[in-house]
Amino acid sequence: MSLRIPFTTAVHSPSKPEIVLANGKQFIVMNTSTGEVIKPISENERKQEYSELYRAMIFNNDGSLLAATGDDKKINVYDTSNWSLKLSRVAHKRVNSFQFNNDSTEIVIADKFGDVYAHPNKNQEDQKEAEKLEPIVGHVSMVTDMTLSKDEKFIVTSDRDEHIRVSRYPNGYNIENFCLGHSDVVTYIQVFPWDESLLISAGGDNTIRVWEFLKGKEVQSLNIKAYIQPYMAKATDANSEEPMVRKLAIDPTKKLIAIVFAKTNAIVLLEWTSDNKLVYKSTLETSSSVLDACFDLQNRLWVTLAVAEEKDDLFAIFEEKDGKYERLSSDEPLVKQINSVETGLVEKMPDLYTIFGLRKLLDLPDFVQTPPDKARNKNKKRKVEE
Repeated sequence: MSLRIPFTTAVHSPSKPEIVLANGKQFIVMNTSTGEVIKPISENERKQEYSELYRAMIFNNDGSLLAATGDDKKINVYDTSNWSLKLSRVAHKRVNSFQFNNDSTEIVIADKFGDVYAHPNKNQEDQKEAEKLEPIVGHVSMVTDMTLSKDEKFIVTSDRDEHIRVSRYPNGYNIENFCLGHSDVVTYIQVFPWDESLLISAGGDNTIRVWEFLKGKEVQSLNIKAYIQPYMAKATDANSEEPMVRKLAIDPTKKLIAIVFAKTNAIVLLEWTSDNKLVYKSTLETSSSVLDACFDLQNRLWVTLAVAEEKDDLFAIFEEKDGKYERLSSDEPLVKQINSVETGLVEKMPDLYTIFGLRKLLDLPDFVQTPPDKARNKNKKRKVEE
């Protein structure tokens, strides 16, 4: 029996009510106001031999372009006015994180070998062109995430060995400082949209941390374990015994942060207060494991879910009512419409939680391992906050 592929990655346009959803070898675009499918999967493309070709996706600042990358190591850029492919380039290694620069002339990418490159936003003449690019930042372990400061004078990178590094951009060999304090892999970093001097970070040590990153100074560490532990699935190995943050979805207007955890039936909401601190707001329970989440332009939280059966919802939508976020009923017209969308089909569901392998407590599949020549303390036991 064929199984529906869930939406593993979701990103919302910064300029119009459109959400882009990764679905194996394809992606779908939907209108978040009406539920209309703008770019569907064609019927002859539905059955797939699974490959995650849209593992990471990001819009440029004005939403006119979308960049996507995945298992094929390609960097594809789409024109969002008609969703046509604008250009395609090949990366050296699989891309873990990337970002357009402010004027969209470059795409800065971080790969699984620990290197960061700045690719010109234009078609690649041949593979030799990519090989001529020199890395602007290099780590001894896998780079898990990266972000540019708003003024593009600095690039911040995180890695599998708990480090957050602040380097000059584009001369990344000039290291400004480190933000040290995490005791497990750092999986997500982002400069706050409402305060360009502050960076938020998260990973596998049960803490959300806030930094004055140009000073390398930690200004807050919030333990979140108690808010999510009751909703965690039973651990299948040592790597999945503790919560692992997959992503932070940020609402810049309401200053909310939604924490997405791997293999967990809930999302934790944090709020940035007037005295410049993160505080716990609520835990939003879902019917199945959360894969990704993003806020739309109406401040609603769209959550993609791992489906076990045909009847299961692909999405949950949470809307603020009287100061609290509540899940819209599955019978709501918008929710009903989006959950009926046709997805790709596979005969066997892939592993949706490979992020746990970043902990290094067990041997990992080749596609998530740090290269052998760069690996350090491979089976080192990690300390997490209780």
